[in-house]
Amino acid sequence: MTDPNPDFGGMASLTTRRFVVTSSPLASPTGMNRRTALAHAGVAAAALGLSNRAGHAAAQETPPGALARHPIVGVWNVTTPAGPSLAVFFADGTNIQGLPATQTGPSGVTFVGPQVGTWEPTGPRTIHFTGVQLHSDAAGVFTGTVTIDGYPEVSEDGQTLVDDQSRVTITIRDAAGAIVQEIPGVGAPPVTGVRMGVGSPGFSKAAGEATPAP
Repeated sequence: MTDPNPDFGGMASLTTRRFVVTSSPLASPTGMNRRTALAHAGVAAAALGLSNRAGHAAAQETPPGALARHPIVGVWNVTTPAGPSLAVFFADGTNIQGLPATQTGPSGVTFVGPQVGTWEPTGPRTIHFTGVQLHSDAAGVFTGTVTIDGYPEVSEDGQTLVDDQSRVTITIRDAAGAIVQEIPGVGAPPVTGVRMGVGSPGFSKAAGEATPAP
């Protein structure tokens, strides 16, 4: 990637499964362009074509225990066009994603905290999540936030997720909370992920990689 701006960091049963995702890393609020940000807008999935209003209505009408039964619940090893991310979707609607702690750009090193947010179901295998990252510079000065709205979809077998990023939105705010830029995800490469489980960390085997002897 030759973009001049720094990157951004940032995916369901508790058994081992594979997913294709859109959760993602992000760029610094002080230096981010569309291509770089979209590459990381990762842990969201294929678009359902539903409006945000419809999504909220579905969440409000969700019966008790429905969140815990949704296939997004669990831990995911996510691969975005710009790098890795680890995402946890909790049964109470909370979402936490671990991102690379540092990024580099024209202004030097940027430090990124975990992406923290919430999720709600929009269908039997689809969700809408909103996550926020805190960014600071190498001197420890808070520079702003990056908010990602993603829409992942779990595969029918519960093993994979996919997000074509057609509905992803990235919102960059400065340290005072003012919106600096809003970036749509349309046209960005998809993000993929694999469900993690005990003894199955979710890494895809590289081509030619040998299988360890028992």
